[in-house]
Amino acid sequence: MGKARTVRFEDEIDPAVDRFMEKNDINFNKLVNLAVKEFIRKPHTIELQPVDEAEWDRMMKKSYKKYKKTLDELAK
Repeated sequence: MGKARTVRFEDEIDPAVDRFMEKNDINFNKLVNLAVKEFIRKPHTIELQPVDEAEWDRMMKKSYKKYKKTLDELAK
């Protein structure tokens, strides 16, 4: 048997939790256990994807054009 803990949901989440439990015929303890297990197992990192050189050049030109004034002021 696990340790008893208290969970307090934000106001906008609480009704959704009730609806989910009723719709899926699941009790509160089971829902919390499943949610916590899922959260812990998933990685919480950002995976970067390489950008091809043409796309990089296009984005740099766009950024330079948009922020030219700021970049010039920083260069002083």
